Amino acid sequence: MAVPLPVMNLFSYSIPEGMEALAVPGVRVRVPFRNTEMTGYLVGKSEAPPGTRTKPLLEILDDAPVVSASVLALTRWIADYYGSSWGEAIENALPKWVKYGKKAERMLERAEKSAPPPSGAAELDRVLSRDQEKALGVILRRLDEPSPRPILLHGVTGSGKSEIYIRAIREILKRGRSSICLVPEIALTEQLRLFFLSHFGPELEILHSKLSDGERFLTWKRLEKGEKRVILGPRSAVFAPVPKLGLIVMDEEHEGTYKQETSPRYHAREVAAWRAAHEGALFVMGTATPSLETMHDCETGRFERLVLSTRIDDKAMPQVQVVDLKEAAMDHKKQVILAPRLASEIEMNLKKGEGTLLLLNRRGFSTRVQCPSCGNTESCQSCQVSLTYHQEEDRLLCHYCNFSRPASGVCSFCRTPVLKFSGFGTEKVESETARRFPGAKIARMDADSVRKKGSHEAILKAFRERKIDILIGTQMIAKGFDFPHVTLVGVVLADVGLSLPDFRSAERTFQLLTQVAGRAGRGDKPGRVIVQTFSPEHPSILFAKKHDYASFYEYEKVQRQQYGYPPYGKLINVIIRAKDEKKAYQFARAVRDAVREQITTHRLPATKGEEAQKGFGKTISAACVDEEIGAQPVRSANSERSRRVLEKPFCADSMPPVGTEHEIEIVGPAPLPFYKLRGHYRWHVMLKYPENPAMSAAVAGAVTQLKKPSGVAYALDVDPVNIL
Repeated sequence: MAVPLPVMNLFSYSIPEGMEALAVPGVRVRVPFRNTEMTGYLVGKSEAPPGTRTKPLLEILDDAPVVSASVLALTRWIADYYGSSWGEAIENALPKWVKYGKKAERMLERAEKSAPPPSGAAELDRVLSRDQEKALGVILRRLDEPSPRPILLHGVTGSGKSEIYIRAIREILKRGRSSICLVPEIALTEQLRLFFLSHFGPELEILHSKLSDGERFLTWKRLEKGEKRVILGPRSAVFAPVPKLGLIVMDEEHEGTYKQETSPRYHAREVAAWRAAHEGALFVMGTATPSLETMHDCETGRFERLVLSTRIDDKAMPQVQVVDLKEAAMDHKKQVILAPRLASEIEMNLKKGEGTLLLLNRRGFSTRVQCPSCGNTESCQSCQVSLTYHQEEDRLLCHYCNFSRPASGVCSFCRTPVLKFSGFGTEKVESETARRFPGAKIARMDADSVRKKGSHEAILKAFRERKIDILIGTQMIAKGFDFPHVTLVGVVLADVGLSLPDFRSAERTFQLLTQVAGRAGRGDKPGRVIVQTFSPEHPSILFAKKHDYASFYEYEKVQRQQYGYPPYGKLINVIIRAKDEKKAYQFARAVRDAVREQITTHRLPATKGEEAQKGFGKTISAACVDEEIGAQPVRSANSERSRRVLEKPFCADSMPPVGTEHEIEIVGPAPLPFYKLRGHYRWHVMLKYPENPAMSAAVAGAVTQLKKPSGVAYALDVDPVNIL
């Protein structure tokens, strides 16, 4: 039996007389566990060795398995690869409806009686481009293969990837099989819902986390019964219990939202690839800006790459102009939000009645509130990061723990009644745009403006119907949207992500700029893009200006190879947190020692490690930690001592590589860049190593065997996407 706890072992129980018929793999069971009772999952049956004494099951909760054999196999792989327990992986794959029992069955019966009549499907009338025909032909041929390789559909923005998805899914339906289409955001799920509904009508099912427990239950049961064969949703839809799976599509495969940030920390791309391979399905990924990992998999032959090099109807890619904000700031001697070039382009668009998108990947009105008298910056005491001023609510807000307090205008340290507001977010861009263009109809789309259910759709519908002239937003407006009337995209500040202490920051910046630029000029009129930046010579910006993914990839992969970062090396990050600073650090040291001993004892080998070791950690923002911290921890991320520690080059308690021929490196323990979040002090121990399937299980085994102090928590992140 597997339990949904962070324990790596499976547990054996005896089956009481009379329960044998129901005790099949995949059912939930109630069992005595330690000093309590727990619901777990029966994952297998075997004869107990003679003389073995086991406790009996208390109850079998299901008449039939709630976890199919294929999902059991999939979750077993997830647990092994990502270092979680099998029970956690199973629990993650299932919706909460399993707790409903007979009540849920009654809900299903009522829903089936009141189901609306099915609608028809739209006809296909678009003539495919030469690239589209070629790519679709390859995909259809691969559908005939018993074990097809995953396919990357690498197409520039506006090249018609969605049309290929639709035709491939139609072919799968003709063959009596099912399809799953993954998207990175729920907002995109709702937009694509209308598009998919017009083509698949009664075959379409939406599956995402914003559904109520009852709605998710009904969705799950319809899929199990094969009543719906086209599933659309974000990463959790990869577990949809569809029979006869024939195709998995992943749109915008490069997006970081496909990586789950709670245990098990799986990546939907890898889960989809594994599931497709083991169910004889084809896995198709689509994007204009592939992740380096996916592009590397194409180069090594793991994936097949198909290219769409031009837009539909040979529409031109938008022209991109870069504005150097250093020069603009010198001319105006103040903070620049809309430089003259961008402002004039907006004015031109308003006169023509064409749509404008303005991107700033930062929420709020002012991002820094400081006392001019004592220099104190208003910060969150639980996270020790600057509070952001939100003008609409007149409050200071922490974007990490959601702590907020009224904006009193008085320094919290010296009580000076005057504060200086600096930096800006989407709220201030909206305010400044409204001031500059008083007759324009303006809307904002960010995490603050779309809290209410249906608000995403309402804003996008109004923009699509041209009831909004200028849409301002964070990265959520950059992904997948197709508005033919948008001819201008303005990037208010392209530097937001470049300064983040993460080796992926250049890649993310290039992807975001390329994607948002691709929203312009998708209709009959050409598009223009204005990128405002303080770093006009940065490779991410230069290559995005030219829509030149190939050159960016060649540039960035050299950086990754030099330091052994993915895709040229593997990473495992063990994150330790506690409210007690000293406990967090000491347990981090224990983790480091346990992992080192495990690797050294078992001599986990890898290949060709010497070149990959060079410079590892140089772009990780962490600390060169003094040994004395064990007795006298760093007191505050805002303190002078912490500032000095965090500014040092990374050498942290760094160990020499261990293992065969120095091929495995353990770095840390070191404080994470955001050292204190939600009241917890955060340390991490990072492993870098060449490909080795045994590594995650070895690390997980070493850490779970430690005696964890009270108040200390840890997380194992295999193939981390974010190390902040």
